[in-house]
Order: sequence, then structure tokens, then C-alpha cells
Amino acid sequence: MGNKLQSRNSQNILGLDVSHHNGNNIDWKKVAAAGYKFVYLKLSEGKSYVDKTTYDNYIAAKNAGLRVGFYHFAHPDNDPIAEVDFFLKKLDGMKADLPHCLDLEENKGLSKAKVTAFAVKWMEYLQKKTGITPILYTGLSFSNSNFTNAVAKYPLWVARYSESNRVKGFTNPGESNVWNKWAMFQYTDQGKVNGIKGNVDVNEMDLAFFKSIDTGVTVVGDANPPSMLQNGDSGLAVKELQQNILKLGFKLPKYGADGSYGYEMAAAIRAFQQKYNLIVDGKAGEQTLAKVAELIAVLNKPKEEDLPKVTSLGDKYSFQVKAIKDIGVYKYANLAENFKTLKEGTIFSVYGYTEGVKAYAVPGGFVQSKDVEPILVTLTTGGLSKDMETEFRAFLKNEGIDSELNVHAIGNPSAEITVAGLDLVKVKQFLDTKDWYYK
Repeated sequence: MGNKLQSRNSQNILGLDVSHHNGNNIDWKKVAAAGYKFVYLKLSEGKSYVDKTTYDNYIAAKNAGLRVGFYHFAHPDNDPIAEVDFFLKKLDGMKADLPHCLDLEENKGLSKAKVTAFAVKWMEYLQKKTGITPILYTGLSFSNSNFTNAVAKYPLWVARYSESNRVKGFTNPGESNVWNKWAMFQYTDQGKVNGIKGNVDVNEMDLAFFKSIDTGVTVVGDANPPSMLQNGDSGLAVKELQQNILKLGFKLPKYGADGSYGYEMAAAIRAFQQKYNLIVDGKAGEQTLAKVAELIAVLNKPKEEDLPKVTSLGDKYSFQVKAIKDIGVYKYANLAENFKTLKEGTIFSVYGYTEGVKAYAVPGGFVQSKDVEPILVTLTTGGLSKDMETEFRAFLKNEGIDSELNVHAIGNPSAEITVAGLDLVKVKQFLDTKDWYYK
């Protein structure tokens, strides 16, 4: 069961992605006038291919006022480190206004685990080298078959269009087994845009995501190597570093996360470096960027003391419930990070519960107890004497379990009781404590 991704929205930002297939005779001023705000350019593929149209399109698109990003078409049977190094080498002095993108849409016959491991290593290494959280482009069907939840921490750029609906495109990409929302949605590969001959891929960028990465349009100019940010730099990498520095408690009181690396930012980095015993130079090199990333990862992970206490039931006392509507499965017991959806009517087992019985522990996460209905189970005891019956009834009364105990006195005395959920657990535990037989 997957998560239904959000639909397109008229407030979102429109953009394109192009490669050598679209040529280098694009009139980017016409594209901008048509209302498109950004473009992703194919830069490289594998470990040896470079798109020859990229640089010309980069200069022209920037001069037309578009935000520009770059994507790398990956081969997961390669070494991901080698692919990232090749991508960054070919990026050279070009400055990205958008997150670098891993385009992964072929599995090369590899397993889901190996494809996922490639993607994670590729993106982790790129983030370490650049300080920029990358985005992952993939088709919806491919992602559901080839990725695990390990990639869910990276923004999703999802593609989906059918042969019968390629021009108009879908309004909603569908359900994802990994993500619960998209950052970008490529809804057609047959768009018609003034300034471009032939068909072109058209995308919608989620407005909130756009606001989180937008630093304004920067002029074309020289850039420092991706692994070093310092005074005078500007752009997405600087803005993300500023956002993270603020999260870690360092101050940028005058300018905040404005995407420009000035004296205020350099002072904050010096304070950070001093606190964590790094070389104090006010420049964000690889060691500083890696330390920031390490601390942010810890910060984003829920602390054990912040999570509700979970009482485990184990296999013996687990019970089944049914979803009374489409419900979310959450990663943590504090009901944060909904990463999967279970359809109404789905029956599944509960293996624990939180304080106040607000959430049940299920395979892979937690569900809200109010969203499920426990399944009734009938237990039958054997060899039930009169004294045992009296004690059983007293237990039910004391525990407030409103279930009828039906006693059968013919032959070997026995009793039946139908209960569900935690009442079922209590009855089983009572019978086990007394060492009374039941089935």
C-alpha cells in the first residue's frame, strides 16, 4: 500500500528540463516570457559522457533570468563516487541555482537493495562535497519497484505520463511506496513551449520547496570549487548552509539565510569551527560541511527521551486490527514522518502500544489507535472448575472487560469468551498467569 502523492497546484512553479535532444538553439527569453521560471540541464551520464549543449544553454538561460540546475543520468552498475566526481568535474565553474539532481531510471539488472545503496551513496557523497542536498529524479513505477525507504530523506522529482495522456499529463502522479510528497513533478514529455522546437519535458515545482531553495537569480560568474564556500560566494549551497547553521544555534541576526556568504556568515562559521575543534578560517570546506551534515542528521533524528514509552506485546500477545479508513503508518511513535498508507479495510497485527494507547506498534512503524478497529477473537478454556469460573468473572469485572463468559457445564466444563484488542491481551495474560488451558 502506497502513499497518495499530492496533486498539481496552480500556485506551483513551472519549469523545463532539456538535453542535447532539444538542441542548443533554444530562445530562452521566449521561454521566460512564456512563464517558465527554471530549467534543469543534462550535464553528464555515467563516467564519461558530457552533454555538449549544456554550457551554451546555461549561459543563455541564466541571462534570460531563469534559475538553472543540472542533472546526471546514472548507471547504477558503476561506482557512485566515480560518477559524482565526474559530474562535479564537468560542472566546473557553472553555478547551480537549484539542487543537483541524480537521474536514476535504469536498474541494470540489479536488486532493489543494490539500486538503493547506489543512490544513497551517490547522494550522500555529493552532499558532502557540495553542501547541497540533492534531488532524485525517477519514474513512479520504477521507484516503487527499485527503491526502499532509505532514499525517502531526499526530495523526489517524479515523472509520470502515459502514452494516451502524454501531452496533457496527469494531475496527480499516483501512489508511492517510499515518499509521501513530491518536490517536482514531470507531468509530460510532449510539452509545447514558445522558443523551443519540438516537444519538451514540462515540470511543476512544489511552491513550498521552491521557497526553501530559492536565492534569487544570480549573475553568471566564476565559482569556487564545490567543496569550498567562502566570503563572496552566493547561491543555493550558501543558503542551505545558512539554514543549517541557524538550526544548530548559531546566529545570523542581520541578514539571515539570504544565500550570500558575507562577513556575518564567515563569523558564524568561525564560531562553529571553534566549537567543534576545526581549523578556524571562516571558510566552509569539506571538513566543516561534513560536520554540519553530521550534526543536522543527529538533530533531525527524534531523541529517545522525546518518544512515548512503548509497551511491547511480542508475538504471543499480538492482536489483529482493521483500518477503518485510509490511514498513515508513521516512522516514530510520536507520529512523525508518515511514510506509508494502509487502505481502509486492511487487516494487520499490532505488536505494542504507547502510553495512553494513542498509537499501536506495527511492522515497520506505528499507527494511531483511533484509526483502527480491533478484530474480535473467541477463546475457549478447558477444565474450568466452579472456583475458577468465579475467579475469572471477578477478573473481568475488576478490569472492566465487558464481554460475556459463556460456561458449558456438560462433560468437561469449559468456557468461551469473545474479546478484542488490549482486552484480549489482558485475558490471555490472566489465563497464562493461572496456567489455565485455552485455545
